Amino acid sequence: MNCLYTVDQMSVVGFLEVAKRYSFFRKILKKMISLLDSNESRPDILFLVDYPGFNLRLAREAHERGIRVVFYVSPQVWAWKSSRIKDIVVSVDDMIVIFPFEADLYVKAGLANTHFVGHPLLEIIEEERSAFLSRTEFANKWDLHPEKQWLLIFPGSRSEEVARHLEIMNTAAIDFSLKNNFQAIIVESESVPHSSYPLNPAIKNFRSSRDIHELMSHSQLGILKSGTTTLEAALMELPGVICYKTSALTYMIAKRLIKLPFIGLANIVLGKKLYPELIQSEFTPERISEKLELVNNENESFRKELKHIWDFLRLPNGSPSRRTAEILLGYAK
Repeated sequence: MNCLYTVDQMSVVGFLEVAKRYSFFRKILKKMISLLDSNESRPDILFLVDYPGFNLRLAREAHERGIRVVFYVSPQVWAWKSSRIKDIVVSVDDMIVIFPFEADLYVKAGLANTHFVGHPLLEIIEEERSAFLSRTEFANKWDLHPEKQWLLIFPGSRSEEVARHLEIMNTAAIDFSLKNNFQAIIVESESVPHSSYPLNPAIKNFRSSRDIHELMSHSQLGILKSGTTTLEAALMELPGVICYKTSALTYMIAKRLIKLPFIGLANIVLGKKLYPELIQSEFTPERISEKLELVNNENESFRKELKHIWDFLRLPNGSPSRRTAEILLGYAK
C-alpha cells in the first residue's frame, strides 16, 4: 500500500479551520483526480472511508469517469445538510452504513445498494475484552490508584480541541475529585504532542490508545469531548458529561445547519439526552462539576440504560469488517 497523505495531515475540524487550509485540500484533490485519469493507477473500484467534505467531491469525479464508488461510513446527512443525499445517490454506487437508521434513509432516497454492516467499534471491543486485566492488575500496570474511583478526561483528538477544552476540564475534574475521592485521569491522544498536556500533580496522565477501552471498563465517570469518544464510553457503560467548544464563527454556522436536538453521538444513537451536554458558554468548570454530581448519584441506573446500545448497533450475523470485505469482493468476481 502506498500512502500519499496521512490522517494527521487531513485532520481539521470547523468551517473556519477548513477554509484556512483550502489550498492544501485543493492540491490533494487535484492529485487524486490525476490518479483516476492515469491508465497505470485508474482503479476498478474507489473505496472511500468517511471524510465526506473531501471524499464526496472525489466520488463525483470518479462517477464521471465511470469508476464504481463504494462509500464506507456515511456522511451524517441525518444531522446536517440533508440535501447532500441527492448528490450521493447520483455519485455513489454502494453505501455501507454503520447505523441502522441510515440504511432506511438511503433506500428511501433511491440508493438501493445500501448495506448496514453494524458498527466496527463492537467487534474491536469484543476482541479486546478477552485480554482485559482485572482492575487491580490494570491499576498496577499504569500506576493508578486501585482503591479510588476513576474520573476520565477526554479533551479531544486534535491539538485545537485540546487547547480549547483541557484547562476547563482539568479544573472541573480536580474540584469534583477532591470532593468525591476520585482519581482524575487525562486520556491523551497519541495524535497530539505530549507537550500539549501540562503536568499537574492532582491529575494522572494516560497515553496508550490500545488500552483506552480497558481503562473505560474500569472507570466510573468521564468528561467527554463530543464525538466518537461518547459512543465508545456508552459501549463501555461509562457514564459522564459531554462537552464541546469551538470558535464562535464555526458554532454560529453549525447552529444554523444542524437540526438534531443533541450533539453527543451516544445521545443521538440512544434517541434521548442521557448524557448531559454542555456547549459553548455552558462549558464551564462549575457546570461540569454540577452535572458530574448528578450523573454520579444515578450511576447505576445510567449504566443500565447504556446496555441497550449494543443491540441497536449490532448486525445479527457476521462482523462489520467481514461483511464490508464481502461486499467489495462481490465486485471482484
